[in-house]
Amino acid sequence: MKSRVYIVLGTLTLVLATAGCKSLSVSINDTNPPVFTFSAGQFAECCTHLAFLVVYEVNAGNESVIWQIRPKSGTDNSAQGLPQITYGQVPQGFEQLVPGVGIAPALEEGKVYAASGPRIEVPEAFVMFRIQNGKAIRIPDE
Repeated sequence: MKSRVYIVLGTLTLVLATAGCKSLSVSINDTNPPVFTFSAGQFAECCTHLAFLVVYEVNAGNESVIWQIRPKSGTDNSAQGLPQITYGQVPQGFEQLVPGVGIAPALEEGKVYAASGPRIEVPEAFVMFRIQNGKAIRIPDE
């Protein structure tokens, strides 16, 4: 009986520790333009800061960056400090890199897009979506 209790407690501890160590991830809502929200596990030791956010159109074998922003020096870019970011709207404390001048292009119906941070630093901060019936629809990871 004691061994079952220890197995259950050990399994529960492992599950909670694993869930708490999750690196920075990004999710979207279903609006157009979409709103990006960031989160990370409470006990994550690395990979919780966003160096930049890039949105690109996904074509067959071709990725075309349409919008990129990054936090300015001194801005809290940790998962807890990041604001919700609406596509095309540069939040306070950030700067737009792409396009170099002007506003981000509107997202088009039927096209597939992806948004991410640096894939090597924050591999879970990636989401693919398409605009369908005026809404952003997440495309599940494969």
